[in-house]
Amino acid sequence: MYYYLIATFAFVGYIFYKCYIHPLYLSPLRKIPGPSSDNFIFGHHASFLNFSRGEAFASLTKKYGRMFRYHSIFNQPHVVITDPTLAQQILITRTYDYPNFFLSRNLTKDFIGEGVTFTEGDDHKRQRKALGPSFSLANVKEMLPTFFQASHKMKDIWLKQIGNKKEERITITDLVPKIILDVIGLVGFNYEFNATSPGSEIAQAYHSIVNIMPPAIYVFLADFLPVIRKILPSFYKDQYLESVQRIHNISDMLVSNLKNANIRGNDIMSILVKTNENLRASEQLTYDEMYSQVIGILIAGHETTSVALSWTLYYLAKCPEVQDRLRKEILDVFTDNNYFPTFEEIDSLEYLECVLKETLRKAPPLPDVMRSTSKDEIMNGYIIPKGTPLLISFYAIHHDPLIWGNDAENFNPSRWLDPEIKSNISTSAFLPFSAGRRGCPGSKMALIELKMIVPIIIRNFNFRMVEGFTFETRSQGFFKPVPGIDLLVSKVDY
Repeated sequence: MYYYLIATFAFVGYIFYKCYIHPLYLSPLRKIPGPSSDNFIFGHHASFLNFSRGEAFASLTKKYGRMFRYHSIFNQPHVVITDPTLAQQILITRTYDYPNFFLSRNLTKDFIGEGVTFTEGDDHKRQRKALGPSFSLANVKEMLPTFFQASHKMKDIWLKQIGNKKEERITITDLVPKIILDVIGLVGFNYEFNATSPGSEIAQAYHSIVNIMPPAIYVFLADFLPVIRKILPSFYKDQYLESVQRIHNISDMLVSNLKNANIRGNDIMSILVKTNENLRASEQLTYDEMYSQVIGILIAGHETTSVALSWTLYYLAKCPEVQDRLRKEILDVFTDNNYFPTFEEIDSLEYLECVLKETLRKAPPLPDVMRSTSKDEIMNGYIIPKGTPLLISFYAIHHDPLIWGNDAENFNPSRWLDPEIKSNISTSAFLPFSAGRRGCPGSKMALIELKMIVPIIIRNFNFRMVEGFTFETRSQGFFKPVPGIDLLVSKVDY
């Protein structure tokens, strides 16, 4: 019996040391400034990490500087980077010295597989090389008709909702994700997802995955106690895990169909399959790696554009003078409601580009990324031990008044026309799609898609704010409005 008591006391003592004594009193990271821990078990997950951490990190940067510490599950210290110089070092200059960090590596791998998002070093370089031709400018230009058709589908659905009324209150975040999901189905896989149709399997599964996340404590424990992965609460097991399996089944079907097809199109995965077949055997992607790219393309290709489009329409409704100026520029090119512009025409819309860049600055779809140190480092005079989790907050960098001016919190597209502001903006100060060799390979596609969709929608509709309507923001994963955005929408008849 005494052995059990000794073992129990030893275990409790170890937990107390790991969760309290070491992180708060012995770790070299304790010297880095930052807020006090909120909770012995959950750390700052009990407060700002639970919801809107982007805004919290921007506020903490003003208080503690461009590098500070917070506490994750079991008080484990993480370091937040909002210094563009350090961001440049981590993301661009020494990319592979700072591997990805996942709260649960096993759960992440279960979901996204061993695709370009997950792999490191030579495997990442090999996969990135294979993906390159799929996202070339020439190939993205071939997608313009699909972007055009999707824009008009969105237009027609909203016109039907408005009907004969002067104005209609519309939850824009209901339709936008479905339209963009249909787009990625076609340009990504030459496959009709029919996300706007009732009962769409892919739309329902995808919605569950991106909107129903397991609790942070479960995610953290999943790597340390494998049995935890089998006792996920039924609510998450029934919706989240079943949805993941549905997405995996669809991914497997898509890759099998493309590999066995006699004629292949110009969609992203078809080009990837063709490119892969022409690579040397040592450079080729395995079937599992190809399969993993489907999930990566689906999430990254959908979420970035969907989130950015929703925020663009919101900010245009909030700033009617910006909306009017943008519409005036658009009307010079889009001479009628159904005009199909060339790539050169949409690329020449200067103020449109300013609006999109300002939206991506104010509300970056991906508000942060996590990396870790592969060796002991000295950063800003502090010792950062090997294996320390690093969080680079794009949101905080994008809201830094030292870079963007005293009106950094305002939506001001004209800042992108200001030579003084533009001179301060480097690749490590504007990071809507991350940067470096781990940056989003589809960023060019996302921007061109927005450049096609936004003009068609603004050419046909006027957006206004709904008085008294509010929402919260969620910045775990992608930066989203919760529960969504309602706007007053009316037709533009000229």
